[in-house]
Amino acid sequence: MVDFNEFNKVSTAEWKLKIQADLKGKDYESLITFTPEGIAIKPFYHFDDYKKFKLLSGQPFQIQQELYLANEKIGNKIISKALHKGADKMIINAHKNFDIDTLTDKLDFSRLIFRLDFLDAGFFIKLYHKTKGKSAILLNPVGHLIRTGNWYFNSKKDFDILREIRMETASGFPMIEVDSAHFHNAGANIVQQIAYSLSLGVEYVERLGESVASQMVFHTATGSQYFFEINKLNVLRYLWNLVLNKYQIEAPTYIRATPGLRNKSLLSPYVNMLRTTMESMSAILGGADALVNMPYDKIFKKTNSFSERIARNQLIILNEEAGFQKAKMAAQGSYFLEHTAAEMAEKSLELFKNIEKAGGIIEQLMKGKIQEKTAESAAKEQEKFDRGERVLVGVNKYINEKEEIEMPEVYPFMKKRKGKTLIPPVIARRLAEEMERKILQEKGIDL
Repeated sequence: MVDFNEFNKVSTAEWKLKIQADLKGKDYESLITFTPEGIAIKPFYHFDDYKKFKLLSGQPFQIQQELYLANEKIGNKIISKALHKGADKMIINAHKNFDIDTLTDKLDFSRLIFRLDFLDAGFFIKLYHKTKGKSAILLNPVGHLIRTGNWYFNSKKDFDILREIRMETASGFPMIEVDSAHFHNAGANIVQQIAYSLSLGVEYVERLGESVASQMVFHTATGSQYFFEINKLNVLRYLWNLVLNKYQIEAPTYIRATPGLRNKSLLSPYVNMLRTTMESMSAILGGADALVNMPYDKIFKKTNSFSERIARNQLIILNEEAGFQKAKMAAQGSYFLEHTAAEMAEKSLELFKNIEKAGGIIEQLMKGKIQEKTAESAAKEQEKFDRGERVLVGVNKYINEKEEIEMPEVYPFMKKRKGKTLIPPVIARRLAEEMERKILQEKGIDL
């Protein structure tokens, strides 16, 4: 075994001198690059010159799968099969009331999560009792405002309904979703995503009371910045705990992660599998409590058993065969990760404080400030993609000219919303959309 004490320690200053000499006249500072969040990436990190940040250990995670409910009988069969084939829990997305008994027939209530994109206190309470309080039932009226530009009813009525529901449910029952995934898909940078998550969480605490903190589920999307996505989940958990400490609250921070839509494409679609695998890996190492993988063809195909099975199996392989269940300490001890996580935390906390000083995230949404800052970040990333600096393999670089483009079964592009809105909605849009449009038109495919 090598005894490293035999070697002389080399300081940061000595390393810099050596690098400067090797550059032959170029400035050391020319090696420093900056992320979209303004975080400096240095050419090396050293034990005597880095910001310390306690990265949390990764942990065992649940494999979850999504269903967009259209038919209760078919939905019941899909859920039953998915739970039998490796999903730990099933997320059921519903936009209206449904037949609870038909959908949940012979299913384990504790393995079901309902995300309701509508507000109906009577139906919620009925679903709560029918599932014996064992299924999570998530609501997110502020998220609805962000996505659509409107409340379900109005600010007062929406929160009154939440209060009514909370009176009928057990303490700690998971019912509030804090969603920053939509901001990721709309092009917000990582610092913005963290700060917006914190502000959304505070908004619910301030309006519903401190005890609601134990009823929250954070939903985040992971992108292609592998190490920074690991940091994002760590920083979000760390800063939310700081916020809870200010309120003198003790509550668990539950984070569900899913790959983002921003970098996905219908060009070379199988590359999407590589993207979702890497994005799931960063979520695991970042300490996500649950993962929902994205089928590789989600943006252009109807839900199908093949791609759903592949998406589920990706997580099963990471968990059971790739050893990620045991990789609990993998992110710890990295000077680079700790230093950049510390800077990410500082910038996120500063932005969060500025939002709160300006009245909170709903106030800033009403003034259009959040939409404006998100759009600015998205535009910068889009410009880099259009110039070829932001690379998507198989899309704007290393293109397989022989690969056939599949005819989309669903409309894959941003849809323009019609009707009046209270505020401008935050619009999700993929980077490759305009390029895809042109290529489809050239091939005579008109959507």
